[in-house]
Amino acid sequence: MRPLDGIKVVTLEHAIAAPFCTRQLADLGARVIKVERPGVVDFARAYDERVRGLA
Repeated sequence: MRPLDGIKVVTLEHAIAAPFCTRQLADLGARVIKVERPGVVDFARAYDERVRGLA
């Protein structure tokens, strides 16, 4: 059993820090539901592609 099992988080985000934070919540057991604008995806999904794997 993880510390946040049974907790539900609804997130409205699109920047790098917020998804990192919700990932931590999910890793601790929370169920994370991410809401995005219809037809527009989070720009960070292609971030790694833009920098060609470089930090």
